Amino acid sequence: MNTDILWYFMLLALSFLFGLAAGITGKRAAEKSKRKIVPAAMVLSCLTSCLASPALLVAPVSAEGTSNIGLPNYELYAPAKVVVSFVYTKNVTIEVSTLKTSLYKAITSPVQLEFDTEDVDVYTVTMHILYGVKVNQTIVIGIFEGDRPAKSMEFDVVSSSITVTMKLSVVKEPTYPTAEEISNLMWVKWQNELATFESKQNDLVTGISNTVVTVGSLAAIAFAVTVALILVVFRMHQKVAELSEWGIRHRTEHRREEGGYE
Repeated sequence: MNTDILWYFMLLALSFLFGLAAGITGKRAAEKSKRKIVPAAMVLSCLTSCLASPALLVAPVSAEGTSNIGLPNYELYAPAKVVVSFVYTKNVTIEVSTLKTSLYKAITSPVQLEFDTEDVDVYTVTMHILYGVKVNQTIVIGIFEGDRPAKSMEFDVVSSSITVTMKLSVVKEPTYPTAEEISNLMWVKWQNELATFESKQNDLVTGISNTVVTVGSLAAIAFAVTVALILVVFRMHQKVAELSEWGIRHRTEHRREEGGYE
């Protein structure tokens, strides 16, 4: 039963009870004073009429029966999709605004509103669901993004007009390397390290070889110089010995000549 009608009958019953009590009170007062019968009857009649009149009912009346469902800002991985399910109605609309000129799909049906996009952007989505009368229902909102599990929300509403607003920030889903990719990268890195080590070892061996050749050459040169010096010294020693022998012989002969002369 409609809430307004229920309040109306409740107030009507209270008015009847109040009028009955007022009539009994007026009758007793009239028995005491005949002069107050007419004024009391008029007052009671006015009160009863005012309370029973539908135009003056004091009942809680909703403004227009509108429900606004405002969702928080969501950051979704592309591709992103939002589906709103509701009770059958042909009066449904969807409005979408973007920061960039991104592509999206906005699909309406008598039981669903769907927003779907794959472009990275910020979307402001407003959905309107209208009925001729108030409808008691549960609005189901499904959110789908990338490879993540779907999320759903439910809202119980009793209204003839429902507005769903949301802001979606659609971003690219981050990618992570697989175990095979990591192993391949490690193998390539190990090969590079091994090649670098071999190159350094070859350079070290080449350097050592060059050093050995240089040291050997210097040793050979030093040995040759030493031998040459030894030969020179030996030759000089022979010359000195010959000169010494010649000097001694010359002095001996000179003495002999001098002795023979005398």
